[in-house]
Amino acid sequence: MDIAFPAHRVAIEIDGWAFHSDQAAFQNDRARQNRLALQGWQVLRFTWLDLTQYPDQVLAQVRAAISAR
Repeated sequence: MDIAFPAHRVAIEIDGWAFHSDQAAFQNDRARQNRLALQGWQVLRFTWLDLTQYPDQVLAQVRAAISAR
């Protein structure tokens, strides 16, 4: 996970092509997300495009997830 809000069990994953260039990396990310979900975490995934072009939407989604917890 790239960013975590442990008190709220909200995790943020930033996805990029550079780190998902092979099947093993892709598979590892999915397994990690499943482990977090089974421990009660909510995982939000964003791309570099999301962060650079739509930061207000990203922040709104993160705030909504934290508020819901």
